[in-house]
Amino acid sequence: MNQLQAYDGRHLRNGETLYRVIGRVQGKPAVVLDLNGSQTSIPLEDFHRQIALGNVSEGQEPVFCDRIMTDEETSEAAYRKRILELVDRYQELGLTWNEIRSAIGIELQKDSRFASRASKLPAVRTIQKYRTEYCAMGRLALVDKRDQSGNYTVRYDDIFLEVVLDLLEESYLASDRMTMTDLVRQAQIKYLKRFSEDRPDEEPGNRGRKAVESILESYIPHSDVIKKRRGKRAARKALLQAGSFQKIDHAYDRLEVDSTQADIFVIYDGKLIRPWVTLVVDAATGFIVGLVVSLENPTGLTTATTLYEAMTGNDEAFFDRFGITNRVLVAGHPLTVVADQGSENSGSIINRLLSMTAIELQKNIPGHPEKKPFVERAMSTLKTFVTKLDGATQTREMSTKDRYERAKAEACWTFDEFVQKVQVWRYDVYGGLPRRRVQSPLKRRESPIESWQRLSAEAYVPEPPSKQHLAQLFFHHVEKRTVHNYGIEVGYVQYSAWELRELKKNTKGKLEVEVRINPADIREVIVSHPKSGEAFYVPCKDPDMPAISVAERDRILALNRRDPDDYLPASEVLAALVAGKHHKPSKATTKARKDRHAVQRKRRDAEITERSSGSSGPVPRYDASRPMMPVCAPKRRNRISARG
Repeated sequence: MNQLQAYDGRHLRNGETLYRVIGRVQGKPAVVLDLNGSQTSIPLEDFHRQIALGNVSEGQEPVFCDRIMTDEETSEAAYRKRILELVDRYQELGLTWNEIRSAIGIELQKDSRFASRASKLPAVRTIQKYRTEYCAMGRLALVDKRDQSGNYTVRYDDIFLEVVLDLLEESYLASDRMTMTDLVRQAQIKYLKRFSEDRPDEEPGNRGRKAVESILESYIPHSDVIKKRRGKRAARKALLQAGSFQKIDHAYDRLEVDSTQADIFVIYDGKLIRPWVTLVVDAATGFIVGLVVSLENPTGLTTATTLYEAMTGNDEAFFDRFGITNRVLVAGHPLTVVADQGSENSGSIINRLLSMTAIELQKNIPGHPEKKPFVERAMSTLKTFVTKLDGATQTREMSTKDRYERAKAEACWTFDEFVQKVQVWRYDVYGGLPRRRVQSPLKRRESPIESWQRLSAEAYVPEPPSKQHLAQLFFHHVEKRTVHNYGIEVGYVQYSAWELRELKKNTKGKLEVEVRINPADIREVIVSHPKSGEAFYVPCKDPDMPAISVAERDRILALNRRDPDDYLPASEVLAALVAGKHHKPSKATTKARKDRHAVQRKRRDAEITERSSGSSGPVPRYDASRPMMPVCAPKRRNRISARG
């Protein structure tokens, strides 16, 4: 039997097989492994190679750390590792734990990396916990996990939510505020009674104080719905948050934007995919003034398209297309738009929208959905509706984990059918659903449609910007170009118009103009007059040019090596579309991701065909010969200065 230098205890993985590392053989470059009591040895060189490949655990637990640490996590792990190294050194000298802790503080004072933390050492029990976890899990155990503490699941079910909101509504209407203790006690009694009637075969869910506090933070914009003593800091936070909601007096004072992936599988081109939904909700009325359903992750263009709909409304053709009964035209100019920190709420197109319309954009702190209570309520109601459809990934009775495979098996709605159902629900169901007074900044019990009709008749509703002016926001990429006799050339595509030719004819010498490009459609550009600033549309000289994006045009140019003096004709673009050269290369490795990318490509091809045949999506086509007037910023009303 081989004699070992010391027991190791780590694990080595070889495919699906997991070995226990016993230790290195005394005097030999070999390592002993154990598999279910049967021992074998491998060369030390092979063992080091497996460590380099990440196949050896860092601790005695079979945890393989493939995670890349942030700078903060790396610094914290180095601090804790240094403490453990000093513990081992001083224990060999026979020091007690209190003496070890004091000596560690003196030693860290000499290290510039940790000198600032030498006076705030962790307790002895904490250091002992560091060592135990490090022996078990290695470097991964040294990462601070306090930011992951807390309950991230929903603390309550839909019945408890309705019970609490009903109690708050009753006391709010009677001007008799309850204390938190009374609210919790009454909510528990009514919840248990209603739950036993609706779901007699199930166990009731959470119904404690924290569940009630979570509902108040997420769904109630007012600070005076209950009697509650607060500390100075908590009271100031609640007062400031409620103050921003109290300043909402008119429609379109505040719009809230949010995106989420729908909890349902839909069918597109024979494949299953979960679509994304982007909502824009008016805080005053509660109406969903903008809604876009897409197959791809939301981007800045998605948010801009949804806000475009919120500012221009929908026409009769839209209502006829989806078979909507409550045909209400809701449009206006928002004063403030509240969004989160996602990448879909930033970028050049969002900056262009803000500069053109003088909208104030407020971005919330990550992880604080209570800062957007109105869109969160709309999202919650939408999710409840979606869970009742076939193919839903979660329901009231089953979680996502339990229902995932079943949702795939029962999925039957196509993508277009799902969009139609959501749009009908938006107007005919949600639009007529009354809001509680405690959830309305206007403190009135009325449906979103009733609220809009009342405000539009009694109060000032900001006039929406014209579609001609608003269409320019999609032309947010700016370049300088020289005007030639044939027109201008952008990205090897030539553009020409009567106004451009007249401008060239009346100008002596070299003429340079500012060109605005729509990254989503290369068929036309906007040219600004170098002196007057007047803008006019200039179409592509080739009338058969498809409605591809700038990125797709660049991919075609990159794959088709060409003479720099040649322009890009429509025939070459059409041939590239047939060959699929306009698509972004897929890096998907799993079957599900490959299917999703294939669906997105198919959907994109359909969009190009549809837009090329006449429709240009959210941006209407206009006569390129008609000049465009500059956009004037609207007059401000009650500006909301509190930052979300």
